[in-house]
Amino acid sequence: MKATTRPLLALLLLGVVGCHEGGATQAKLKSAYEDFEQKARWGEGAAAAQLLVPERRSDFIAARSREHSDLNITDVELVNVTPSDDGMTTTVTSRWRWYRLPSTSEQVSESKGIWVARGGEWLLESMQGGPYPDLAPR
Repeated sequence: MKATTRPLLALLLLGVVGCHEGGATQAKLKSAYEDFEQKARWGEGAAAAQLLVPERRSDFIAARSREHSDLNITDVELVNVTPSDDGMTTTVTSRWRWYRLPSTSEQVSESKGIWVARGGEWLLESMQGGPYPDLAPR
């Protein structure tokens, strides 16, 4: 993530998401989003999978195993954060830049990640767009 977007991330995540679901706070959403982004950028698929809803984890890990280290994420930029009215779901829009070897042509795409509050934590339920087609909404 670009250094200039960190303050925006903090403002958006801390400013629009309240405390809900017995401990799924705005600080936890910010932390979960940043953790997923970092693990994705470093190619840590198994670690990133732990931030997904349990029913999506095995498919995500299998997809990362198939692509080996062919996926290279070069940047992720937060665009917008939109909480649901009940505060149990938040849509995080990000701009991803990546390439898949052997190509060196960078692709750029916005994604809409759906984060849900479960058990006092925020977990990524789905992502439309971006480098992970296997996370598309079902």
